Amino acid sequence: MNKVYFGINGQFGDIIMQEPGLRAFIEDNPKTKIILGCSKKYAEILPLFENYHKNIIGFKIWEGYDDWPTPKDSKYIKEQNFDAIYPPAGPMPKHTQKDWANYRHTTYESALMLGVEARTSDIKLNKPAGINRKPKTVALHLFSSKWPGGVRSVSVERQKFIVSHLINRGYKVYQLSGPGQPQIEGTILDKNPNYFRSCKIMLGTDFLISCDSGMPWVASAYNHPMIGLYSSAYNAMVRTTKNWQPVNPNAVYLESYSANNISMYTIIDEINKKIKNERFNGETHIE
Repeated sequence: MNKVYFGINGQFGDIIMQEPGLRAFIEDNPKTKIILGCSKKYAEILPLFENYHKNIIGFKIWEGYDDWPTPKDSKYIKEQNFDAIYPPAGPMPKHTQKDWANYRHTTYESALMLGVEARTSDIKLNKPAGINRKPKTVALHLFSSKWPGGVRSVSVERQKFIVSHLINRGYKVYQLSGPGQPQIEGTILDKNPNYFRSCKIMLGTDFLISCDSGMPWVASAYNHPMIGLYSSAYNAMVRTTKNWQPVNPNAVYLESYSANNISMYTIIDEINKKIKNERFNGETHIE
């Protein structure tokens, strides 16, 4: 194959978790040129793939998302004359098994949905330029995309408690939030946020505290220290979130039926452990 399109038309986390599948495809097709892309709705994440591999010769931002490919998108596909498209043009691929998370990690599942096979669940991306390392800082991301509904978010009251504890320990807290989500008292909120900028802010902190979202996937690509608060109810077909937790040796994952029900004592205990550990192993912390 001379040239292919590669890229799941999913959300931020989906785009990051496809990396092992992309890596396997490049290994199996070392001479194939790749156009990598996603919907314009989530295009802010694409800079994380800059300088990923010489075989990626360009990026495509699609007009469509749920309605992909739109007539404009279809015209581009025809003009490019791709030898193959991963995944095939049409609606976003669906899981072939409702209880897939009982059997395989979501990175492997993501690759299968794209039409390839991943060889690892580890995610590897090149560190972006311009990370401003700020000691004694924490990134906080505890509103999911479903907020104020859903089971993955943590309540404002509980977030206030976490932030207050961190401030009392001498830390500054950078809140990473989407449009319309409230600022937690005491946090620092970016006035001109976009996803790539938020990723760089997160990678400059000592550690991340996050709900189940795209941000833990970004953190895992750099082994950035993290505390993940996960809800097993998000996929009712399984009893644990283990197979959709990003692989990260510097992460701790806590789970309950709802993320908001995780013991606050346990959360604070894990925060204190991170604070006590002055030597992190994350590559983003190497000066």
